[in-house]
Amino acid sequence: MKSHDGSTVIVVLALWRRPMEGLSSLCNMEGLAEVPHEDTARVGAPPGFVHRHPRGQARQDRTTCFYRGFKYTRAWTSSRKIAYRCSRFRSGCRGTLEFTIATMGFSAVRPHTCRDAVPAPGRIEDVTMEMMSRADALAIEQVARPARQIWEALRDEFYGADNGNVVRGLSELQVQRHIYRARHQHFSGDVHGAIEIPPLSLALDEAVSFFQFHYVTINNENLNKPTRLLGWAHPSLVNLLRYHGTTLFVDGTFHCVPRGYKQCVIFMVHDRASGIFVPVYYVLSTSRSGDSYWDMLHFVVQSTDQQLEPAEVVCDLRLDYSTRSIHNSLMPLW
Repeated sequence: MKSHDGSTVIVVLALWRRPMEGLSSLCNMEGLAEVPHEDTARVGAPPGFVHRHPRGQARQDRTTCFYRGFKYTRAWTSSRKIAYRCSRFRSGCRGTLEFTIATMGFSAVRPHTCRDAVPAPGRIEDVTMEMMSRADALAIEQVARPARQIWEALRDEFYGADNGNVVRGLSELQVQRHIYRARHQHFSGDVHGAIEIPPLSLALDEAVSFFQFHYVTINNENLNKPTRLLGWAHPSLVNLLRYHGTTLFVDGTFHCVPRGYKQCVIFMVHDRASGIFVPVYYVLSTSRSGDSYWDMLHFVVQSTDQQLEPAEVVCDLRLDYSTRSIHNSLMPLW
């Protein structure tokens, strides 16, 4: 590449990899905005999440219980007792549990053959409300965590083998519904709103904002699809852009982007102390036009209080049209 004085510039990059929780969560949650508001059973559910047989599932939720990691399903009832059998009875397990109405207690009748059995205690523990509160809290605190992993954590916490009581609570489907509904209500159903507020807007293990800007502008080529820009940067690294006469490298060749975006543009600055290029800004863009690049640089310049005065700018970009257009759009900035 050529510098301003015509000399050849050879750039050697050493990329610092940093986990981008906000970007990854955008990939995980992008199906959130596609769910119809009128379908309350699937609020915030990801693509491919199908709710089958709601009546049968509701009945199953009322007729199951857990004990020491075993899942029991109600088999039959009489005027004296209620019999439960292991959920793996179709695989040959003969484990059963009985609730005697006269004594209001549980007792194990047949041992399990699916794995080692344990004796049943005499009372049942209802953890439905505790699981609801815990699921709602984890849905917001760990918004980047998939619903399946949250369910597994709750299952081990409430239905684990170390619990000595027969436990009745929420099923996997009920927990997932609470997670999707809590996230939908907290973030107003907007997947982009999730990354603009804590915890996803904060830097990793720091109480500083990693999220910097969210900009939407009209797309003259397609009025139905506006151009959207999302930018992240650590405030400490932004200060490196304030030094006079630095070298700025703009790399727009990354394809690790969520659906609907065309590229991730990374702004790197040469750190004189370490002698390497440090990634400062990560910008998601739905366009490769010259206007979108101009907007990116505009926000980067504004974040430095207009103190960005590089000696040279090296670009590696993929454009939808000629390179001259991007050159003409960037020159007015300096």
